[in-house]
Amino acid sequence: MVNKKIYLTPVAASLALTLGLSGCSLFDSEDGASIVPVDPVTPVDPSDVEGTATAEFNVFVSGKAVKGTMRNAELTVKELKNGELVDVAFRAELGSVEEKATSTSENAAIEKANAQIIAGSPSSLQTGDDGTYGFYIDQSFSGSLYITVKTTKTSGFIKCDAILGCGSFTEASSLDVNSNLKVDFDEWYQDDLTLNVVKQITAQANRKAKGAEGTTKAYTANATIFTSLASALLQSESQNGNEITSAAISQASLSTLLLLLGPDAAKEAVLLAGDISNGGAVDFTNVDSEDVIDAGTLALINVASTLQNIASNGGSNSTLDTVIGTLKEGVTGGAVKGSNNQAVASLANTLQEEVNKTATVFVAIASGDIDAIKEALKEVAPELSDDVVSDLADKAKEARDNAIDSGATDESTLGDAAEDSKKAVEDLGCTGDACDTDDQSFVNEGVTQLNEALNSAQSRFTTLNGQFDALNTALASVVTAGQTLDTDAQKAAYLQLADGLVVTIASNKLASDITNLTAEVTLILSSAESFVSLTNAAQTIVTTSQTLLQSSETLGTNYTALIASANAELQKATDAIGDGSNADKVLAETALARIAATQTTFNAQNTALDNTVEDANSQLAGATDTSSLQIALATAQSAIELFSEINSTIGAITDDLALAKTRAESYVASASDAQKEEAEQILAEVIAIETQLNSDITAFRAKEQAIRALRTQIESNFDIARGKEGTTRLTSINFVTKEGADSVFNAGEVVYDVVRDIWDQDLGSGQHSGTAPNYPEWTYTYDTDGYQIELKNTQEGTEMSAVAQVNSGASSRIILTWSGVLKTTDGQTAEVKSPDLAECERWALGTIASPNASCSVISIDGNISTIEDAKDFEASKAETFNIVEFIDGPFGFSGTMHAVMTSEDLNGNPTSLFVDDAVEIAQVNISGTTEGLAMSIDLDLRNENGNDQLGMAKVMLDLFNGYAFNVNLVDTDAPLVGEVSINNNTTPLKVGDVLEIENGFRVTYLDGVSIDYTNIDFLGQSGN
Repeated sequence: MVNKKIYLTPVAASLALTLGLSGCSLFDSEDGASIVPVDPVTPVDPSDVEGTATAEFNVFVSGKAVKGTMRNAELTVKELKNGELVDVAFRAELGSVEEKATSTSENAAIEKANAQIIAGSPSSLQTGDDGTYGFYIDQSFSGSLYITVKTTKTSGFIKCDAILGCGSFTEASSLDVNSNLKVDFDEWYQDDLTLNVVKQITAQANRKAKGAEGTTKAYTANATIFTSLASALLQSESQNGNEITSAAISQASLSTLLLLLGPDAAKEAVLLAGDISNGGAVDFTNVDSEDVIDAGTLALINVASTLQNIASNGGSNSTLDTVIGTLKEGVTGGAVKGSNNQAVASLANTLQEEVNKTATVFVAIASGDIDAIKEALKEVAPELSDDVVSDLADKAKEARDNAIDSGATDESTLGDAAEDSKKAVEDLGCTGDACDTDDQSFVNEGVTQLNEALNSAQSRFTTLNGQFDALNTALASVVTAGQTLDTDAQKAAYLQLADGLVVTIASNKLASDITNLTAEVTLILSSAESFVSLTNAAQTIVTTSQTLLQSSETLGTNYTALIASANAELQKATDAIGDGSNADKVLAETALARIAATQTTFNAQNTALDNTVEDANSQLAGATDTSSLQIALATAQSAIELFSEINSTIGAITDDLALAKTRAESYVASASDAQKEEAEQILAEVIAIETQLNSDITAFRAKEQAIRALRTQIESNFDIARGKEGTTRLTSINFVTKEGADSVFNAGEVVYDVVRDIWDQDLGSGQHSGTAPNYPEWTYTYDTDGYQIELKNTQEGTEMSAVAQVNSGASSRIILTWSGVLKTTDGQTAEVKSPDLAECERWALGTIASPNASCSVISIDGNISTIEDAKDFEASKAETFNIVEFIDGPFGFSGTMHAVMTSEDLNGNPTSLFVDDAVEIAQVNISGTTEGLAMSIDLDLRNENGNDQLGMAKVMLDLFNGYAFNVNLVDTDAPLVGEVSINNNTTPLKVGDVLEIENGFRVTYLDGVSIDYTNIDFLGQSGN
């Protein structure tokens, strides 16, 4: 606030009063004669000192409240200061405010005046029908605004954006559109819901109002479930005496994303990591051109929608407010997933289970395939009736189409974003180091995505600016035509050009595209500004996006002016013709010619669509392998894209038909007797074209589901064919990796057995030798001073060499690097190579994800200084990473084998490694190339009483569409079973069931075809 000086100060008043009381006059002459009469001085009351305060409310704060949309919700604004919510001055309108007050001092008077300005703030505001809100803050304000948006069971409304509904109406309500007492998707309802958002505001140094609507600065502060969680963190920070800064906002935003969504989903929404209130406020029931749809936004939508489902199905005491309250406990406590708070942990588990269902449905919605949407709904909610499913599918499809029509996204982008968001939410939440908000990789990822988004926006601006230039050129042609109007033909030509331009403008989406681009760049700029507190690399993005935003806003302004100019030219052209009937005649004829041309174009496109669909059907019928199916799939995709392209023009076609009919009717009404027959003929032709086109459009739209179903069928056949091809490829490697896995695992067992023998013997300094207690075919020598271990298999003649070191601490590590030659059970030689102790230490300490060396690390639960000291403590875990190559025999393999070994007792409780009666469990990953195929295997090994058993095994072909062969290898009397899957986009899709048969496996694929793969030794398990 700006303070005005007053000139009668307390000091001046006191001086005047003193002089008056002394009885002296400064103007007395020497002889005492009075020269100038002096008026008596009136004492100044100390409480009458005046102060003035002013506020310039020109900093605009706006946002949208979305869980679904919150309409007519109460909005209050406070300042978060020292952990308390205090009153702050704000106004609903842009403007200046001045208040005066009196007190005992100038400062006290100004303070009172400021209090009057604060008191003049609205007690509350309301959100609009679309959930938006906005207010103005004084430009001198610096601090953290705490914004609250609230509805109750009797005030305000919430839009149900959860596809499975938002609970029930307690009684009959006008809001219950279909009168089923259920709060269905896209219906309004009333409930207790409070959302919060904290926004950091910086005082504006420039006192001169500038920019749009006279504002000096504009802030975006959306209110969502996620901003509410971040607000709880920030309020807790403030209560603990910490200042709320931009860095604190960023940390709270990233913490919220990590704790609730997890690292994968957080990376998709990383543009919000700087300030979570900058975006994410999208209600999928009513997407508009100002919304930005991407994988991160969809991940937020999926989670928010799922939380609504959980609240609706949680019983009479469960509301969305209580669910958010539980999440706040988790977020402020530092853990949602794996929380010690039972309520939080239970909610996290339920959320994970249910969000997968929501995301599955959303992928189907994004496809636009009604049958796929119905199938997904039935899968996640089998209790729903067919009628309910059909109604929900129609509403979801309508919302999806509206999102595309609004310009916020397109079919391809929406589909990809849905797939990416589904994958992102497969593992919500974080634990341990994954929750580290100081992880620079997230910041770097954010900067990378900001740059990518900015580059994309710049390309988009170039495209839109090109469209504007083309229209501007057309306007110039119209203006030129209007400069020479000597003949009726010239006047008619002028009118036709002007009319054509206005219709073209009305039919394109340039205005909404510019609006969406501006919203996108605004989000990029806001995100980049938030990232500046995290990294200097964001400053360049800020500068560039500021320029782009200004250019986008200028483009919007120029386009608005172009529209006004085009309409003015049309009016000028109409006036130039003079006689009303003549102008109506030209306009009617022009409109008729235009819709006739439109009909011709539509019919041609429709024929092209039918031909494309026919080609796809023919290609499907003749397909014999993945290559031919891929061709059919591409053709079917082309059909969908052509349908979408045609469908995007339907709105303009129907508008043009309506305009043509209006103009024909106007001509009939204004026509002279001589023109009447011609006018009626034009009207008749317009009506005929309108009737036929409306019929053709109806028939065209009816084709959509058949086209999408065709693509789905071909895609399914293609996925199954890829699965068959993958299985065939897999059989060619003979599943040899069990041999390598066993050999390396057993070699590790020998090393650990020797290490245990060494510490059990409490050896003194020097050279020692011995035999592995549990593997008597292996002998060893050991140097206690250099931790050198040499091992030799007396039966096979193979050798291993290891060197170790001890890293001491409260929890210690024995680190070994080793190399040697091993024999598989079938006699093949496997070489373990690349010993490097320093590399192994970096791996043990977590400095690197995987070593370029063969290593083993034994974790000791105690402080040791030598290997021998370990005898007094427990070994909790052993981990090995080996670089392996098969160097002879029938199979080839080059790659790595990584295993993590723990131990449990016979009751399944964790116990120390290397103790009697312990069951050793290893999770093994094998990755490399064999028989020319890049592959990897995940499998479980269990060693009980010296017997190795395999558990779950998953074989993947790394470079073949995500192919995976999953089999449960636990020995049972029944045949082994499993499944074959392939990646559809990035999502694993089951394409067949696996059943063990004699000497191999049978895979029954989803197309009903069963294929027996015999003479296969699957990891040594055939003939079980």
